[in-house]
Amino acid sequence: MTKFCSQCGYENKNNAQYCKKCGNPFKTNNIGNTLNDKTNKSDNSKIIVIALIIIIIALAGIFVYSSGIFNTDDQQSAVNNAPQNQTAQPASTPTASTPSSSPTSMSILGGSFSTGSELSDKTYAEIYVGSQHAGEQVTVQIWYSRDGATLNNGNMVPAHVDSSGYISISSADAYSKFPDFATVNLYDSSGNKLLDTVSVSLSPTSGTQTF
Repeated sequence: MTKFCSQCGYENKNNAQYCKKCGNPFKTNNIGNTLNDKTNKSDNSKIIVIALIIIIIALAGIFVYSSGIFNTDDQQSAVNNAPQNQTAQPASTPTASTPSSSPTSMSILGGSFSTGSELSDKTYAEIYVGSQHAGEQVTVQIWYSRDGATLNNGNMVPAHVDSSGYISISSADAYSKFPDFATVNLYDSSGNKLLDTVSVSLSPTSGTQTF
């Protein structure tokens, strides 16, 4: 197949780019070459874009793997290590504190001992600890003696502080002699904790003696 030059009419081979006689370029071939160049450039661009997409996907995969977002072992471990049976607990309601019936601190501030005129009368003790302790429960032990000899067994007697701050204790028995010495031990309500102790010298006569 041949093609003719548009300028001089010379017959040229079909694949000729220029006229063999006058040198006129054939437009058809130039257009074809241009189209081929554009096609090649388009193909190259597509290849570059595809390559970039592949690179981005690969980088994203590496990031996800290294960060452990989809690490099922870690997720299972977190589930296994999670505290079990944790339920919301209602807030505790504060309760008003009530004063203890057993004092934690109490001192003997004074008092008195009294006996009747007869040796058959019991001995009475009034022990003052302060009105701030009114209503509190205590245990009292009183030892009586005469000329160094003990007159009683020193029983532990439960008692309470009256509204005036006094504790009233009477001896279990009457003594054959008036006591000349008394030791008062003040304990808490259980009788286990000694709060205070006082020793008092007495005149071995009847009547009331203060200390």
